[in-house]
Amino acid sequence: MALRLTRPQKRLIERAAQVRGSSLSDFSVTAAVDKAEQVLAEQKDLVLDEAGWQIFCDALDHPARVLPGLRTLMAQPSVFA
Repeated sequence: MALRLTRPQKRLIERAAQVRGSSLSDFSVTAAVDKAEQVLAEQKDLVLDEAGWQIFCDALDHPARVLPGLRTLMAQPSVFA
């Protein structure tokens, strides 16, 4: 993978790699993999702050809405049966 970095970006990454005691390549790959795992985890895990969690729980606690069209549909035999 080839990257185009500004000098400040490269210096920052080199410094961080040095602090970690790893090569620039190892540091960059590890950071990219960590970020990729985080992004993909966000696609399957629900991560909310306290306020967001409360809003989510409140929504779950509300009674379900009656949807006549859905009730009619679900009363019909399945096309897969």
